[in-house]
Amino acid sequence: MSPDLRVAPPRSPQVELGGLVLFARTIDKARAKAAGTAGDYKIGPGLSAYLLEWLGIDELAFGAALAAHSDDDAMVRWLHANTDAAVYPSINERLRIRALRDAEHRAAMTPVYPLLAERPDLSNWFEILDYDDALAFGLPAFAARVYHAAAWALSRVTPSPFSY
Repeated sequence: MSPDLRVAPPRSPQVELGGLVLFARTIDKARAKAAGTAGDYKIGPGLSAYLLEWLGIDELAFGAALAAHSDDDAMVRWLHANTDAAVYPSINERLRIRALRDAEHRAAMTPVYPLLAERPDLSNWFEILDYDDALAFGLPAFAARVYHAAAWALSRVTPSPFSY
């Protein structure tokens, strides 16, 4: 079963799966794209495209892997068999610190993420995406943080509630 990102957000970019942040979110978006339920979500351009690029995986190969592997555990096994885990810490760090570069970048991104006009304190992309998800689905920001923290915790102790 694929997620319907028209009714609920993908997992937070902060959720770590298989040793990588953003991997679970990228899975959610790619599965939804394949099912025609991605709504406004996409793989690229954006952080998910960077993740795949830095891992040395193209989007078509990733889509084929998703079609062949129906759950998170199988995708993690595929990831580990097809990428170099030694690069995961540096990729995680690059993704965690990725932020708006400057005022010009903020101005260019504000039409895509109108919340940037209301929240000049936000510049980190993970925080922007979590906040944008909360707004898109009518969740207060605090509720979104609780939702994503619960999803992360569940992914650590039981099969993901978002497995397909």
